Amino acid sequence: MSLTDTSTKTESTTPEEDAPRVYDRRSLTYSETFDSNAKRWFIMGMEWLTGKIKVIRRVRRFERMGTPTGQAFWPATMRAMGIEIQTPQDQLDHIPETGPVVFVANHPHGLVDGMILADLIGRRRNDYRILTRALLTGIDESASSYMIPVPFLHEEDAQRKMIEMRAKAMEHLANGGLIALFPSGVVAASETAFGPAIEEEWNVFTAKMIKRSGATIVPCFFPGSNSRAYQIANQISSTLRQGLLIHEVAHAFDKPQKPVIGPAISPEDYADRLNDPRAFMAWLRDHTLSLKED
Repeated sequence: MSLTDTSTKTESTTPEEDAPRVYDRRSLTYSETFDSNAKRWFIMGMEWLTGKIKVIRRVRRFERMGTPTGQAFWPATMRAMGIEIQTPQDQLDHIPETGPVVFVANHPHGLVDGMILADLIGRRRNDYRILTRALLTGIDESASSYMIPVPFLHEEDAQRKMIEMRAKAMEHLANGGLIALFPSGVVAASETAFGPAIEEEWNVFTAKMIKRSGATIVPCFFPGSNSRAYQIANQISSTLRQGLLIHEVAHAFDKPQKPVIGPAISPEDYADRLNDPRAFMAWLRDHTLSLKED
């Protein structure tokens, strides 16, 4: 979503209609990452049919709240979406208040996961950056400053953008900040139309980032998964799957979320595992998934 100044007041409007329109609805789409006009139109059509109207209504609710900026943007967004975050304070305290930290999490939902992390981590410290898809970086400028955009692999210049993203992340860690990311790089999906969603393997770039920075690791487990419609679409077409990502945002409305934040892992605790980056990431993935509450 991006900022725009498009509203004027009229005496005949209701209080709801009179609230200023701050966000440009046209930018609320995943279609712009494709070069093909046919794919763009297909995705936009799916978005309107499956969830965009519901999302726009919540955007209006957010605008009526006065559109807080900066870190305050994220908890206000959660309230507008009806998402109560139930992670207890003793788990939030696992996040070190200072020093370089790599915060890793599984990725079951998509856009909503990054928004929840911004709210959660911001309760503990403000020097964080979240690696997330560009849809979250076109919002309020002060709120989007907490995000580093991650390109889709099909995007033009994806490799160049990926290199830039990694450089920004490393620089932020070198300055003692916190980087939060989803090492799988993709939303969890089922291997069959009606099977359980499975977290993908975790990228070894995360291991390199941890090794170079000497950061403390904080693991976080998100319960849940996307809708069955998303899992079926994933078996049919990547374009169809992309067209349902806005639907999954609407699917998350009015449902509590309880991410589990595990104890911090110090450099001394993981140093012996870094000799094999792939095995290290497999271990870290398994460790994070094991945080699931019974």
